Amino acid sequence: MATLREARLARTLSQRDLAECAGVTQKTIVDLELGRQEPRLRTIRLIAAALGVEPAEVDEFRRAIEEKAAA
Repeated sequence: MATLREARLARTLSQRDLAECAGVTQKTIVDLELGRQEPRLRTIRLIAAALGVEPAEVDEFRRAIEEKAAA
């Protein structure tokens, strides 16, 4: 598994590029990478699709999905 930052850098995307591809703000990407924001399921799907990965392949997304499932 990889962090969001690692997955983004592996695809040589800037935070701005990923945000544009995913249809979210750059601040969202920054906040998620820094752990300042809990990702919503819709945001997880958008960013994972932009990265071309399954949501569970990104550490922050996997944790958020597991927490939401447990609630």
